[in-house]
Amino acid sequence: MTYRVALVRGKFLNQYEMQFFEPLVEQFALTGFASLTPFHSRYAFPIVQLPSPMDLPEFPYKMPILNRLFTDAQYLFGLEDRLRGFDIVHTAETYFHYTQQCLNARKKGYVKKVVATVLENIPFNNEGITGRKVFKLRAREELDHIIALTQKTKETLLLEGTDPRKITIISHFVDTDRFKPIKRQMKSKEITILFSGRLEKYKGVYEILFAAKKLLMDKDLKSIPLRFIFVGDGSEKSHVLALEQRLGIESFVIHQHVSYNEMPKVYNEADIFLAPSKATETWQEQYNTTLLEAQASGLPIVTTASGGIAENIGNAGILVQPADFVSLAEAIKKFILNSKLRSEYSRRARKRAETVHDAKIGANKLAQLYNSLLS
Repeated sequence: MTYRVALVRGKFLNQYEMQFFEPLVEQFALTGFASLTPFHSRYAFPIVQLPSPMDLPEFPYKMPILNRLFTDAQYLFGLEDRLRGFDIVHTAETYFHYTQQCLNARKKGYVKKVVATVLENIPFNNEGITGRKVFKLRAREELDHIIALTQKTKETLLLEGTDPRKITIISHFVDTDRFKPIKRQMKSKEITILFSGRLEKYKGVYEILFAAKKLLMDKDLKSIPLRFIFVGDGSEKSHVLALEQRLGIESFVIHQHVSYNEMPKVYNEADIFLAPSKATETWQEQYNTTLLEAQASGLPIVTTASGGIAENIGNAGILVQPADFVSLAEAIKKFILNSKLRSEYSRRARKRAETVHDAKIGANKLAQLYNSLLS
């Protein structure tokens, strides 16, 4: 018997996460449930697209308004009826509205089991909007199982009152056949330093620019050409460009926007990868998919001891304190000046990707969980 599994992600259905679900198509009949405008729409399994408030075009205060109108804007019109006949529904987060819809479908007898992956790692976060606390409480009590992304997420769930017997830690994973090191000919001594992600303060983009200026002024590095590449967009884009000009480093910085299919090539053109995230009052890095991709690509990594990053990176990168551009610059400098150190961390990164983060490992863990719930 082939079990039917619904993967409900709404607007957030994306290739980054789905790459470690795709190996499951050989064992389960998967169907993705997305909004009309998901991050990506091509997968190894069919998807059903339903209207969502998230599909509305951008307008001032869009999310605060929609979240208050719907308690949470991650709602899919008609979802409950479309879930009829599924054995497992795999949703996300305890406060997303479509998680409540999935629980409604089970209550009506449309589905057998409902599982949620939870990323949130700040206790009692996302409870400021009226009704969210009730959403979270119901989800903790009624979900058949909860997948915690990290140990920190599990500790958060426990503090909020979740039954520990219904929590399993399963992190995110990466396709190591797609993201892998490729030897390239070194035509010059130029060092390319890569950041991939949203251009937001909490991603540490300003610390990268300050560190870049410090490195470009460093007399020890004057004979080594440096190039800094930013891949991604965000609300701080104009401020980032302005700061580059103010620092006088705009000629050393390149901004790119590429498709996800092109990302393996981008990683393979880099020498060092940066992910200097820093926490805010309401957000901490939950795992950071780009760190998985960088590890699989065999890149030396400099990142921060923030949120779930330490669990992600293990010994495969150099950890510095968040919001500390001096320490960030010092760690990057170590890699620039020491090719053997870069090679060692490249080896560590690839090994960790293959032995801890490979998509097949993740798919196997999910398969075991699904089968245990239905046995």
